Amino acid sequence: MRKFIVAMGVLGILEISLVLYLTWWKEIFWNYVATKNIDGFIQYLIIFTMVALALCVIVASATYMSTRAAIKWREILNSRAHIHKSSNIENVNQRIQEDCSKYPDLVMTIGYGVARAIAYLVVFSIALCAQFSWVYLILITGYAIIATGIARGIGNPLIKLNYQAQQTEATYRNRLSAPNFKECILIQLNLAKKLKHLQYFQSLYGQLGVVIPLLIIAPAYFTTGMLLGSLMQANSIMSTITDNLSYGINNFDIYNKLLSCRKRLTELEIL
Repeated sequence: MRKFIVAMGVLGILEISLVLYLTWWKEIFWNYVATKNIDGFIQYLIIFTMVALALCVIVASATYMSTRAAIKWREILNSRAHIHKSSNIENVNQRIQEDCSKYPDLVMTIGYGVARAIAYLVVFSIALCAQFSWVYLILITGYAIIATGIARGIGNPLIKLNYQAQQTEATYRNRLSAPNFKECILIQLNLAKKLKHLQYFQSLYGQLGVVIPLLIIAPAYFTTGMLLGSLMQANSIMSTITDNLSYGINNFDIYNKLLSCRKRLTELEIL
């Protein structure tokens, strides 16, 4: 499993390097557009195509390595499950099968995502301060921190509801009765309602994320000699920072499922 994780790290570094290069590419490309330089326009479109293809290969390879690592981890959890298996827990066989399959995937998704987001933040924060101003970094970070706090408040009830949903479904599978089914429906309705609120906020945050970087950089563009290419470069860097600062907001539901799954595996003494 370790070799897959190392490979993911190497691929992540390559991905960040190419994305950082594209921010520099945007400055030159949009300056060519502003000056109507057709030769430079075509040249940099070709360069973009090559970089984009390389990124596709890198991202797909990283996803494959993540899947391989999750499969290997599932084998380890499955071995522990046979040792700690307890017949006192309801539907123990199904819970082991489902949770030992889901947990490694969820951990690899969240773990790699968080590590990748941190790496992006470090690299692009340095680039923003070096190319433009640390003030832009403070403004965009403050916006993301406030939004993350709001999302956490909205999404926290989902942790308990996800756990309850698994419990009630397991009870209903074991004892098919009208009261058990009614309880399943009530939990699902509550879960859907809370998830709807989170998705509303995620959608609003995503839409504002397109505009906020432009609003921050616009005064400098309209009051100084900043070129269009520099505007697009700054917007790209700040958008990347915003996207990675909002990783927790965009993946709050996955994180809640991970915590619920971990709690069930802990009860089974597998973790």
